[in-house]
Amino acid sequence: MTATKKPVTKSKGKIVGKLKTAADIVQLIEQIIPPEQVKQVVGWLKDQQFSDKFIELTKKIHFQDKHDLFAKVENQCDAVEELIRTRSSMLADDAPISAWRVELEKIRTGTELVKEAKTNDTKKIKALEKRASKLYNSVFIAVIGK
Repeated sequence: MTATKKPVTKSKGKIVGKLKTAADIVQLIEQIIPPEQVKQVVGWLKDQQFSDKFIELTKKIHFQDKHDLFAKVENQCDAVEELIRTRSSMLADDAPISAWRVELEKIRTGTELVKEAKTNDTKKIKALEKRASKLYNSVFIAVIGK
């Protein structure tokens, strides 16, 4: 008779245990940031001389219409495009600007294809949201890191 032992695992809590990537952390923060803190972030963006268009898109990302399934993806894509347009000269020489543009085009094409399918494929929409969030975070971090 051999008894099998279960591996001992420590519970990290319901929320913390699910956070596996930086995108998960950003998504959690987006869910719990009160509106007055978003105003502080907007103030900081203005102080850092980000364009008004980028600031408006950032507000839309955080205060999006829940009924428009593609709003967040489209706003994040527009924000990435605006960051590349206005801040590319300030980025490091090895910044993957062309890779970002390729990924941006793939996300936009995917969005159009899912829209044209005329069925709400939640799985595909969530995948597009995840890709757009990852791209947005990557570009934003590169911009503020310089």
